[in-house]
Amino acid sequence: MAGTRPRTPESVARARMVTLGLWRPRAKDPKGVVGRLVAIQAQEHAYARWSVGQRCNAPASVVDAAFDAGEVVRTHVLRPTWHYANPADLRWLLELTGRRLDAVNARRYDELDLDARTLRRATDVIADVVAAGPATRGELADELQRRRISPGGQRLPHLLFHTELQMVVCSGPMRGKEHTYMSFDDRVPAGPTFTEEEALAELARRWFTTRGPASIRDFRWWSGLPAAQALAALGAAASELSSYEQDGRTYWFAESPRPPKGPRVDLVQCYDETIISYTETRDVLATAAVSFPVPRSLDGFTHVLLCDGRLAGHWRVQRLRGGVEVETRLARAFDARERAALDAAVARYEEFVRT
Repeated sequence: MAGTRPRTPESVARARMVTLGLWRPRAKDPKGVVGRLVAIQAQEHAYARWSVGQRCNAPASVVDAAFDAGEVVRTHVLRPTWHYANPADLRWLLELTGRRLDAVNARRYDELDLDARTLRRATDVIADVVAAGPATRGELADELQRRRISPGGQRLPHLLFHTELQMVVCSGPMRGKEHTYMSFDDRVPAGPTFTEEEALAELARRWFTTRGPASIRDFRWWSGLPAAQALAALGAAASELSSYEQDGRTYWFAESPRPPKGPRVDLVQCYDETIISYTETRDVLATAAVSFPVPRSLDGFTHVLLCDGRLAGHWRVQRLRGGVEVETRLARAFDARERAALDAAVARYEEFVRT
């Protein structure tokens, strides 16, 4: 932005592609990508890897190696869903949000007959298993069953969720196609100790720096913080940010490099931060051709195709023997330069998977 303030949906969208690290990557490796963005939603691990790799020009093999080595961990934090986080950030993030997330789950624990005593017993069992090394869900379920704690139905996922929020386990290395869990203390080093005010300030500063221009409602949605905490967080970080009013919204941002000239096409997965970071101002993605990130008719085209940072269609992956093929569905006709940019974007994804 370099002193400019994006005032149109087009300019806001382009500015975000720079701050989010999709244009002119701002980190050199997977650990740097995740650390810079504080946390990245990782609902679907296979595609969330692409969100990391495309921000540092790293192939899937490099992202996978970083994940297996624990340079990036995957756990429940912030909103009650999966996120990647940098191990150096995970303790203070969970100290800020974990207790509240566990309280949100209380009703579901009751529905599953997971009372306080059962949760404590299960946590101890899981801690004992992972103390000996990484364990799969199946292995944890077997040991819980052996100790007369039923893991059936939705009980196991919620028991694991609880132990993650208690900082007992987090992700371990992949075992083939299976995820494993590891001891939190073995995977996550001691990190900075923040007061609540300091943690809120750190979260807001890093979020608006890497997602701006964005609104307080966007930040509240992404962080899952109650309104009072979100406002306190922004207040604590506001001196390091700039803001402007547009169409009844206040946009907060930090200065960043001016976006390059287009056209530029990007294939982003449906939970990428370009989409999931925003609620109030997600509409800057919309165009006359397409206004909703994920199509109403889900026939596999669930991922999002952006042209110059705005919606232009959707994409899906077809698995082939020896590789993958990207199929696209455009919402409007592309000119020759846009078509060349699309071909380059498809080649980037196929190269990511192949190497």
